[in-house]
This record gives sequence, structure tokens and C-alpha cells, in this order.
Amino acid sequence: MKSALFVDFDNVYSGLRKLDQASADRFARRPQEWMNWIIDSLALPEHVAEGARRRVLVRRCYLNPQAYQRFRPSFNLAGFEIIDCPALTGEGKTSTDIHMVLDIVDLLQHEAHYDEFIVFSADADFTPVLRKLRRWDRRTTVLAIGFPSAAYRASADLLIDQDEFMRAALGFRDEDEAVAPVGATAVAAAEFSVAMPAASPAEGLIEPPTPAEASDADEGPAVVRLIREAVTAAAEPVACGRLASLVLASHPELAADWKGRGSFRRYVEHLAPAGVAFDWSDSGGRAYDPARQPLADRIVQGPQLDWGDFADLLPAARQVHEVTGVPLLHPDKYRQVFAALAQDLGERPFELNETSKRVRDRCREAGNGVSRADVTFVVRGLLFRGHVFGEGRDDVGSLSRKLADNVRSLCLREQMVIDGALDSAIRRWIAGA
Repeated sequence: MKSALFVDFDNVYSGLRKLDQASADRFARRPQEWMNWIIDSLALPEHVAEGARRRVLVRRCYLNPQAYQRFRPSFNLAGFEIIDCPALTGEGKTSTDIHMVLDIVDLLQHEAHYDEFIVFSADADFTPVLRKLRRWDRRTTVLAIGFPSAAYRASADLLIDQDEFMRAALGFRDEDEAVAPVGATAVAAAEFSVAMPAASPAEGLIEPPTPAEASDADEGPAVVRLIREAVTAAAEPVACGRLASLVLASHPELAADWKGRGSFRRYVEHLAPAGVAFDWSDSGGRAYDPARQPLADRIVQGPQLDWGDFADLLPAARQVHEVTGVPLLHPDKYRQVFAALAQDLGERPFELNETSKRVRDRCREAGNGVSRADVTFVVRGLLFRGHVFGEGRDDVGSLSRKLADNVRSLCLREQMVIDGALDSAIRRWIAGA
């Protein structure tokens, strides 16, 4: 499969820097490492030829030399063409987006006939060009750091999970995955609960295959068992990106090409694990138990929630959740997350991975069954809203109001009409105001 890669360096680097400076630096200084991950491990989009392998024939990086000249040698060594996009305005606005669009359209009509266009940017201005590529029957793969718009996400054939990119391609250390294998599957499965109670400590502890099993010539039965147990332990459908990471942790020999099948999707479709169904309509795909988790019903009807005294907020909260992806947590759960976050920040300095994990653990110890994904969404929402932890504004009130502002901006970006009633509902739901 012939691929062309276009990297909006300023956009990706600034997004990563808001989350974790070390990951941003690794992205900028070691592009060959994440390029290897794209070529060897990243799943292929749907509807590509059987047995296809990704060949990235074009690598282009668009950066502002006035700000990021120091990273130029790293991309040169990784085989990138570097297109200088200096600031054209006093506010630092560059012409990166128009350069990228023109180059994409130019290659769209190239005689080489590129099959896949990979875009690294969260800029929704690329939505029209993604749709044009789809009309021309080309595959599109997107990495967007932050909160990409729903239209942008829907216009891509494959949306690279930013958490997976940070972990697998940039080596972002996740203590939940670095601990001993026992319980790893339960941790992975818990990431995808939306507003479900946490499992008791005795539930969901799954023992992955032993080293002896992993070394067998036919690893299929062990992988099937691992996938089935992960899905069984989860209250919600499990993202296939997480399943792939779990499988590779026990069977690293599959990383090269998924035993000749090129992608995790084709590999698991070949295994066809009994009792597990896959939905590939969402970016990356999800696995679920059709007997316990009737996916179609769950999507149409949504989870049945009882919000008691806050029942009047539920319709608005559900609408915001469906449009923007904001976790559908009970208002009291949000309050408890902010309280745990404020308490943790008062005791230790902020660090994305460690802080999120500790806050999740504090909440669970207090009986608040939020997932790590819920906490990470809150923390990232604060970071992308411009909050700086450790500057004396980490009290519950400041944090909750800042996140409510972030939720409001996400709604506006998705062209939701925010009247007085919806604005009041968002603030009551998120900030208790």
C-alpha cells in the first residue's frame, strides 16, 4: 500500500507539550522511532487489499523554522522533506495548512496513485480535503492530539488513538501497563467504562498467557483466551487498540506484521474468537460480548442512568456526551474527581500519567467508580483550556469552572446552539454552579 505522510509539526508538538513535555521532545527528536511504529505496527485502514503492507513513500514535515529550527536535523535523518512555514502574522499564524492541502491535492493526481494519505494534525480545516480524498477512493489516516471535532474524526478512515501513539510510538510510560501481568487486563478493560460502578477488587483479575504459552509456535489459542477474558471482564466494549497492546505485551513476536496478516483487525478476524464480536464502524474498532453487551441497543438507547435529584440535567448531559465525547458522569462524580485532583495536586507536583492514575485510585477508594479514561479526559480538558497546574489555582471551584468552559467550547465547535438553558445545565452538571 503506497502511503504519503504529512506532519503539521507545530500542531502536533504543541499539543503533546500541553500533555507531557518528554513525549513532545521524543516526537521532535526521534521521528525515526515513531515512523517505524507507523510502518510496522499501526493497523491499516479498512478496505485495503488482502496482505497489504504500508510503504510510506512520501514523508513531509511542515514546521516554523523561527521556532523549531533545532528539530530540523532529526527529521532530515529520518528521511523527511522539510517545508518551512514561517510565521506570517504578528500572532504567529503560519501557512502550514494551505501548504499541506496543496501538496495533498497535488499527490492525489500523481501517477504513482497513492493509496493512503496520513495527516498528523488536529486542525479541523483539513476536513474538506479528507472528504475529497474519500470521494477519490483513497484511504485517510489521522493523528489528532487533543479534542478533534466530530466532523474531522468522521471524515477519516482510521483515527490513530492518541494514547496508543504516546505509549507505543513515543514510549510514554504508563504504570498501569508496566506492573506485573496479573490484573493488566482488568485495568485495560476498566478504561472504557463511562458511568458504571467499579468492579470489586476480586473481579476482573485475569492471568495472561505464561511465557511458555507465548513461545509456542501456535500462539492463537492463548491470544483468543486473552481477548475473551479481557472482553468478559469489561463492563463496556473494549477498544481494539487496547486489546492489541495487551496481546503484544504477551506476544511481542506478533508486532512485525501480525503473523503475516498485516493488521490486528485481520489477525483477530482470522482467529474469530468465540463469544466475542467486533464493531469496526468506530475508529480503531471495539470488541464486545454480544450476549452481555448488545452493542446496537446500547448505542441507540444509551446506558440507563438514574440521576435522582439531577434527573433534569440528564437529557442535556447525554446530548453533550453524544456530540462531544464528554464523559457521562453523574454530577457528584465530577465533584469527587475535582476534589481528588485538588487534593493530589496539593500533595505532589502534576505529571499527566501519575496524577491521573492517583486521582483514579483515590476516587475508587472513596467508592467513586470512575475510569482512568474519565479522569484523563478531565485533566486534558483543563490542559487544553490553558490551565497551568501548580500556580495556586488548583482548588475545586477553579478546576470545575475551567472544565465547564472547556465543555462549552467543545459544544460550540460542534455547532451546538448554547442557549441559556443548555449553558446553565452544563455549569450545573460540571461545576455545580
